Amino acid sequence: MQHDMGNEPAPTEPSTLVSASRGGFAKGRDTPPSTGSLVLAGALQWSVDRLLELLVRPSPERLRLAWDVDAAGDPVAYRSWLSEVAKRRQKGEAGAACDLPTDGPLLSVVVPVYRPEVWYLRACIDSVRAQTYRNWELCVCDDASGDERVTSLLAQLSSADRRVKVVANDVNGGISRATNSALAIARGEYVALLDHDDSLEPEALAEIARALQVHPDTDVLYSDNDKIDEQDRQFDPHFKTDWAPDLLLTFPYLGHLLVVKRDLLEKVGGFRSEFDGSQDYDVMLRATEHARRVVHVARVLYHWRQVAGSAAGDETAKPWAHEASRRALEDALCRRVIDATVEDGVFQGWYDVRRKIVGSPSVTVIIPFRDQASLTAQCLVSLEVAPGYDNFEILLVDNGSVEPETRAFRERIERLGTRVLEYPGPFNWSAINNLAARESNSELLLFMNNDIEASREGWLHALVELAQVPEVGAVGARLVFPDGVIQHAGVVMGMGGIAGHVFSGMPAGRHGYFGWDAVVRPYSAVTGACMMSRKTVFEEIGGFDEEFNVAYSDVDYCMRMSDIGYRVLFTPHAEMVHHESVSRGLSGQAGDVKRFVGKWGRDRFRVDPFYNLNLGLLSTWCALRPLDEDERWEKIVDDLVGS
Repeated sequence: MQHDMGNEPAPTEPSTLVSASRGGFAKGRDTPPSTGSLVLAGALQWSVDRLLELLVRPSPERLRLAWDVDAAGDPVAYRSWLSEVAKRRQKGEAGAACDLPTDGPLLSVVVPVYRPEVWYLRACIDSVRAQTYRNWELCVCDDASGDERVTSLLAQLSSADRRVKVVANDVNGGISRATNSALAIARGEYVALLDHDDSLEPEALAEIARALQVHPDTDVLYSDNDKIDEQDRQFDPHFKTDWAPDLLLTFPYLGHLLVVKRDLLEKVGGFRSEFDGSQDYDVMLRATEHARRVVHVARVLYHWRQVAGSAAGDETAKPWAHEASRRALEDALCRRVIDATVEDGVFQGWYDVRRKIVGSPSVTVIIPFRDQASLTAQCLVSLEVAPGYDNFEILLVDNGSVEPETRAFRERIERLGTRVLEYPGPFNWSAINNLAARESNSELLLFMNNDIEASREGWLHALVELAQVPEVGAVGARLVFPDGVIQHAGVVMGMGGIAGHVFSGMPAGRHGYFGWDAVVRPYSAVTGACMMSRKTVFEEIGGFDEEFNVAYSDVDYCMRMSDIGYRVLFTPHAEMVHHESVSRGLSGQAGDVKRFVGKWGRDRFRVDPFYNLNLGLLSTWCALRPLDEDERWEKIVDDLVGS
């Protein structure tokens, strides 16, 4: 967030994972060599600095030793964690089963069937019949499997339980047609989609019914899910964010379990055969466009079976499905009148939607500094190299520089047309940036540290293409240390106590939990070290709160805009190197911590809607949440606020 300091990598100890909102800038540390070319001097100085960083900072190999597995990385640990969670639930903790309804609206579970293995079809249907919730119906369509064992099993199960309803197609018509046939016999208010080889948790429908009681205007609902092997062993849990429309444009993250109000499903036309293989994704995109509310149940309710040839075990198993996903996404962009291209994403079947910039909105890059002319010169030079967008100006704010090299630097850049403002008073990151924002006439404001170095072509285009979207209030960049270790890929509330950088410290060449560091997705906040916002939004919420001198002003800004309906996005397509080892220190942060918690209250940091309550807050790598984390988290917050 603002002010990380020192030559050490991003901390991973719980007590130091607080928001270090990057409002600082470099203080005079060494006197840079005086030469006729400040740019050359900057380059030479940074060569020395980088060498020192390599000598002082732990090597990537040492960092890897400190980086642990995420929630999906250790199947044995996951199953042990599930066992402990189940014990707590039995004792009446963590949302006990006795709190769940057994009756309520009729829920129609829809299952298209085509030539399944009989044993896992039976397991699938048995998982529905074992539900603790009673008011359900199972609507099965056999899509001309031509297998007497399947026909016999379905007849047997429907005779044994009148809630099991079976229809058969005479000719195999594909999964969309089969699903529509099953829908035709459904009478429930809500439809839950279930594949013929997967299964539900016994309390899945009860959890759905409870969520519908809490939010009666729900039109679409989804849950967390995991995978099961042929021995029914659970692994690879996908603990999801709450509703994130931008993430849905990357891949069908709603996944299994998908519940849609039947009226809405009929309104959007059901399933479309031209998208077979990715028909669920097509429905997700169309249904959420009209949904009044999309609800996420943060519990694993669905088990996706990994069998030979399934996408659960091999993402390359069904290439036609990936092509159907791309077409469904392109169709959604056309329907929404979004001028964008769909590019291949970080994994097969994932996509990057790259928007075209509408018009030519002006950008002011606001960079505070104090001395360290070589550092600021290096930053400015990097911004001119392949930004991908040219309509921008740079506005520097000098907070009391005194070195002769800085005076020479200012004279040179001002002759070249760069504006420099004076802020002579005590350091206040919020006030400095508010001053610069008032002096800008641009449509977009990019707040940036002087220890940032642009490192990826098209970085400015990547920020502008998202910041121009009316529903988006702020966009943050992916920041890495010079050795590629992650410094910032989004801010999670409660991480380390108050708020922290998720994936901070992740070694180069790795991906974070479910690729969150490599996709456009929402977070509760992004760092002010490199954050773009429309000026109209900035003015609407009153800019940065100047009560926060050093830390948390960027997080506070993002929280205030979220409260009035704007989204805060992270983009990996704007990657910058953050040389934060030469940044200004954190004096005054303790006061900002107390002010921040006092303003918002600690309950605001307990559960982040763009994280998941099953993921830990005491590390940055999305570990399974320890069962004693609440007590440990409370102590950390107490220590931070000095209570």
